[in-house]
Amino acid sequence: MLPLTTLTGRYVIMEKIAQGGMGAVYKAQDKRLQGKIVAVKEMSESAIAQAEREHVLESFQREAELLARLSHPNLARVSDRFQEGERHYMVMEFIKGQTLQKMLERRSDPFPEERVLDWARQLCDVFAYLHDQKPKIIYRDIKPANVMVLDSSDQVKLIDFGIARFYKLGKKKDTIEFGTDGYAPPEQYGRAQTDERADIYALGAMLHQLLTLREPITRPFHFPSVRSLNPQVSRQVDRAIAEAVQAEKIKRHQSMSEMQSALLGDGAAPKQKSRKKKPARPAAGPPPAPGKLKPSPNWVNFGEMLVGSGASAQALTFTLPAGEQATLSADVPWLHVHPQKINKQGKKVTITLDTKRLKPGRLQLQGGIIKRWAGLHTRLLVPAEQEISAHVEIALKSGYKQRIPVSVTIAPQVQQVRFRWIVTIGVMLIEVTVIAAVLGIVATMLLL
Repeated sequence: MLPLTTLTGRYVIMEKIAQGGMGAVYKAQDKRLQGKIVAVKEMSESAIAQAEREHVLESFQREAELLARLSHPNLARVSDRFQEGERHYMVMEFIKGQTLQKMLERRSDPFPEERVLDWARQLCDVFAYLHDQKPKIIYRDIKPANVMVLDSSDQVKLIDFGIARFYKLGKKKDTIEFGTDGYAPPEQYGRAQTDERADIYALGAMLHQLLTLREPITRPFHFPSVRSLNPQVSRQVDRAIAEAVQAEKIKRHQSMSEMQSALLGDGAAPKQKSRKKKPARPAAGPPPAPGKLKPSPNWVNFGEMLVGSGASAQALTFTLPAGEQATLSADVPWLHVHPQKINKQGKKVTITLDTKRLKPGRLQLQGGIIKRWAGLHTRLLVPAEQEISAHVEIALKSGYKQRIPVSVTIAPQVQQVRFRWIVTIGVMLIEVTVIAAVLGIVATMLLL
């Protein structure tokens, strides 16, 4: 689809951001929600072989239905689904980032353990959420290509629910075999019905790869010790991953919470570089007070918003230790927290944005001489999306402090971008005219 194409009179296409054999994904603005930026996933029936069409369309529909009823900070939200002729569409949260697969392709060294454990904590949390649904949702396709890392942060989003399924009690095996070689456990190849332990195996296989750069397909169902390939990894993490990738599911961790505890310890927080067993310390303040705040969510993401548009409030809850009081504050003027003092258990805190105070970035162009020349102008004139981060700090009376990351991607209005592009092109044309005139004068002088 060309830019400015409008679907159902509501979604204005801005640009294509991904292309596949059966469709594409577009960045668009939702006219009914003050121009909010969304992703529109398109599936074309004509691009699917007749023998596979029914199954592919069913997977597309199942993905939309699953995501539409789920709500978790590490899942992409689906807000709409519709069909126009032979084309099927899913409207979902726009995620500005890159997949772990793309990040792996550029690595020559394994990822640091602390960073991998931060991703693992988030993934264990979202899979525990899926497995706690009634009935359980088994993802069945954990791999680096299906995990997105947001730009300017380490928050992850799980994408592509095309082969996720509900667990059916008493069923002996899955109707259809699915999965990605190297990451899928033995039972996913038709030997038994897949349950949450299939996701545990696949997550273990992916974490093994992130910490060693070894492809799981090298020798399916066999994983050498992580420490034998990367001695910098702690023994605790090595043991946790070794148990997760056992071929027999009865020998694996039996739940995501169990795997999370094995990876991160009883506190379920990333270990520090020191391998000595010490209580984790916050970035500021004395050791934690008795009990834990357990903020939910542990990362607040407002998604993508237009400059000056209204942003829906986000709720934050946490468990306050007995006898404690908490003071909340934001470290930037565009972020507001209410109330700012808490002395009761389970009190909800509202976090709001003042988008009028947020400024978009500037368009950066890279490439050949022409693009670099144009880029000199766009960096000054053409606004572009920019992800901005901040923190909400929770300070207890005892002195313990905890910071909750907050992120938002601010985007300019389409009309503003168009106007600035017109100005940019006009300036460049004037420059070309002046340069041509100067060259003409120089040539004339040389001929004389």
